[in-house]
Amino acid sequence: MADWLEQIQAETAKLIPPRSAILIAVSGGVDSMVLATALQRAAKANRWRLVIGHFNHRLRGRASTADAQLVEQFCVKNHLPFHSTKWEHDPATIKEHGLEMAAREARYDFLKSIARKTRCRFIITAHHADDQAETFLWRLIRGAGGKGLGGIQPLSNLDTKSNLKLARPLLHFSKTDLLSAAKSAGIRFREDASNSDPKHLRNKIRTQLLPYLKRHFHPEIEHPIHQSQTLVAADADFAAQYALDWLKDSSGTPFDKLHIAIQRWVLWHQMIEQGITPQFFMVEELRAHVDHPFSIGPNQQLQRDAHGRLHCLSSYDLSHSQNEAVISPKYSWSQQTQGSTRIEYRLAARPPKTFSGEIFDADVIGSMITFRHWREGDRFQPIGRTSASKLKTLFINAKISNSDKRSAALGVTMGGDIFWVEGLRIGELAKVRHNTQRFLLWKWSKI
Repeated sequence: MADWLEQIQAETAKLIPPRSAILIAVSGGVDSMVLATALQRAAKANRWRLVIGHFNHRLRGRASTADAQLVEQFCVKNHLPFHSTKWEHDPATIKEHGLEMAAREARYDFLKSIARKTRCRFIITAHHADDQAETFLWRLIRGAGGKGLGGIQPLSNLDTKSNLKLARPLLHFSKTDLLSAAKSAGIRFREDASNSDPKHLRNKIRTQLLPYLKRHFHPEIEHPIHQSQTLVAADADFAAQYALDWLKDSSGTPFDKLHIAIQRWVLWHQMIEQGITPQFFMVEELRAHVDHPFSIGPNQQLQRDAHGRLHCLSSYDLSHSQNEAVISPKYSWSQQTQGSTRIEYRLAARPPKTFSGEIFDADVIGSMITFRHWREGDRFQPIGRTSASKLKTLFINAKISNSDKRSAALGVTMGGDIFWVEGLRIGELAKVRHNTQRFLLWKWSKI
């Protein structure tokens, strides 16, 4: 049997030069315990100075405490500096970003802090080959581009604000390899039962999707996935570098004559430079429209000029409007204005044969309608949907800008339910049914 620890040491030596200070992220699981053991045994020969960092997520009660104790015992036994912290859960951050992403950000903030404190230039994590396949499928499901699908890189800059490097020497080793290494070397580790909880997408990929692909399509699916990652990463790197070179000297090809992939990278680089997280719909909106402001925050807009350069502009206050009007439809035409939107409406005993507006069930809506703008927390069920969603999410999916969101008019029933949203499909709530007896005729226009 191959000496797994020696192979891990050799892979690490390719990434980390001698006499380096290294912070190893150790959770207590088999991956990180095998990595820490391999590096501890090779530290003297490579003159590495090792530091251990453990982030207690406090998600599994006593099990999380036992993880921390195992890592600390390993450090005491091998005379290694041990740094640990407990995650102080921030409900607002978790709600905004999700549990997994919030935990990841907190974990890396801790690692960067300890690395600076202990003067470590390298942070090493125990990501392995199985993680690569999971990451590829996870990002594919989320609609990632070449940079994301290219997978985890063995060595990368942790961020643009520091000279910290992130190394991952286990990317050529599978979970099975690491379990074999632990068994042959007698390495103690702890199992994390939450890694099998299917409520998290990554766990569902690990425990359901990957086994299904192996069983029905390819028994070693990791290999073709890794091949695709290698190809996609190289293509993405080329396009990204070409875009950087163009930004340094754009005197040759005009922006609108660049290949669409290069246009996207040109915008992506500029957004990153301005501290903005690029999203596909944002890049596409800016790429397709010249000199058209695109809202990215309550008081901030981006605009692309004809030369492909992004400009960050201050916009007017985008606070939620509290203005509203209450209307009572009759059988004759009336109209009402809210902001820049005008509504014309009336009741009818039967639907007209031809009508250019929208028709609702008047009895479901009630005798009084509130005509107002979007407010935080509003929910709406478009026609054909089985449940209501946050109106904010529907606006984002429809690629409606922040300024347009707040100027959009809403129709609200007597019971407080939204039946119509300007720019979206009509609501499921008040759609016309076979038993509808009275009809609300509704036309809207911008003024």
